[in-house]
Amino acid sequence: MVLLSILQIRVSTVFMLDINVPDLLSRLRKIGYVTAPIRQTLEGVTISFIDPFNMIAGKGTVRVDYDFGRRALGIESPNSKEISSALEEIWSCLGEMNVNIEKTLIPHELMVVAEASLKPKFIDAKYTFKDLLDFDLRLMEGAFVRENEEPSSNRWFHLRVSPIWSSYKINEKENLYRITIVYREERSKLINFIENIESILRKLLERV
Repeated sequence: MVLLSILQIRVSTVFMLDINVPDLLSRLRKIGYVTAPIRQTLEGVTISFIDPFNMIAGKGTVRVDYDFGRRALGIESPNSKEISSALEEIWSCLGEMNVNIEKTLIPHELMVVAEASLKPKFIDAKYTFKDLLDFDLRLMEGAFVRENEEPSSNRWFHLRVSPIWSSYKINEKENLYRITIVYREERSKLINFIENIESILRKLLERV
C-alpha cells in the first residue's frame, strides 16, 4: 500500500429529544468556536446555519452540524487530532447541560471515508459463469461486517472497499480504492480508533 488518505472522520449522535442547541452554541462560543447566529422571534429562537448542510459551529478543520429533523448532532474533520479534541470539548459541554449521551438512540456512530492504493486479497477469488454468460466473473468490491451483530445494533462495524473506476487499470499492481467504515461502539473504543486511525486502517487493509 503506497497511498492512504483520510478524507473524512465523522461522529454522530442521534437523540430522542432535541437538545438545547442555543445553549450548546453559547458554550462552544466561549471555547473558541465560530457559531451560527441565533435570532429571537415571536415563535422562539431560530438558528441561521453557517452553510446549507446544517453547520452550526466550527473550529480549525472541525465542523459541527445539527439536523433538527433527525435530532442528530454531527462532528467531523479529516484531522484525527482535531476531531478527538473537539469530541472531548463538545461532550463536556453536553455533560454540563445534563445531557446523557449514553441514553440516546445512537450514542456514538463513527463514519470514516478514505482512499488507498492497494490490491485486496478478495479480488483473487474467481467465479465461473461461462456456461451462462460466455465469460467468468471476479469479485471487485468487498464488504465486511461485525460477526453476530445486527445492523441496527449500537455495537456495529461495517467496512466497504470499492475501486474508484475512473482510475482503474486491470494490469496495475495496485489500484485506487475508496474505503468507508461505519463503527458504533462505546466512547473509549471509538476515541482509540480515531487516535490510531491511520495505523489501524493500514493493518485492516493488509488483511482484506
